[in-house]
Amino acid sequence: MKRITPILSGLIMLFSLILTAQQTPHYTQYLYNMQTINPAYVGARADLTIALLNRSQWVGVEGAPKTTTFSLNGRIADGLGLGFSVINDKVGLAESTNVNIDASYTLVVSHYGRLSLGLKGGASFFNNNLSEGVTPDNEIYSSLSGSYFNVGVGAFYYNERFFAGLSMPYLLKTPEFRLEETDNSTGLSENINTFFAAGMLFDINEKIKFKPSTLIKYAPNLPLSIDFNANILYDEKIEFGLSYRYNDSANAMFAVVLNKKLRIGYAYDQTLTDLGNNLSSHEVILLLDLDFKGKGHWLDNMSCYF
Repeated sequence: MKRITPILSGLIMLFSLILTAQQTPHYTQYLYNMQTINPAYVGARADLTIALLNRSQWVGVEGAPKTTTFSLNGRIADGLGLGFSVINDKVGLAESTNVNIDASYTLVVSHYGRLSLGLKGGASFFNNNLSEGVTPDNEIYSSLSGSYFNVGVGAFYYNERFFAGLSMPYLLKTPEFRLEETDNSTGLSENINTFFAAGMLFDINEKIKFKPSTLIKYAPNLPLSIDFNANILYDEKIEFGLSYRYNDSANAMFAVVLNKKLRIGYAYDQTLTDLGNNLSSHEVILLLDLDFKGKGHWLDNMSCYF
């Protein structure tokens, strides 16, 4: 049997407890990955948007979280958006894959303003290889695997200069990290994650745009998480910025946009917590926007900048 150090064992058990409450990984480039946290976002960006994101957290630490996300969404009719996503998350001895379908309906509330309401539904498939590790007290648990369903809701308002979103992507209990086979409780979660995101666009001059934004995440049994983000977009081709996650990390990002369609972005996070100042995270995203001329939409103007 493979044994692991008490420190790593403690980290694994700690992350298990955190993920039970969180249910959703944290992203630095959330502006371009909002479908995973808010189903009302689908269809807001382009006729068809395809995204691939990979995040490696705490590089160099065995068993640290690794997340890969694939998503696509688009407009299938006037006011109707549809999306699909797959999220693979690995933490220590635990691995889960979430498969979700998102749907939204957009209301025209003013000449430029749009309000979108969304629903998320899907299934999670998990495999916890707990038998391969031991706790600091030398306790050994059996490996567990299975699946469960979940649902979520969201709202999203946007125009050409501003956006604000409120969402609860997972409403039901997550039995993924139970330690006993008989512990299979279901129902409304006691630790529902609530996300609030907002941002604005300011023209500095003809080529430079300033894009401040924030993401706030609240869960009853976890500290409040707040991201402050400040990006500069130059000539619609290069974007760079700095962000700060309250009591957690300082982050930097850089992206290149090709032909206003393909975005290649990278983010670096430096941990500021008591876990150690040498812990860093890396995040890479590929984002492709496709618009099909001649296809009618409920939008008469360009989408928001996000």
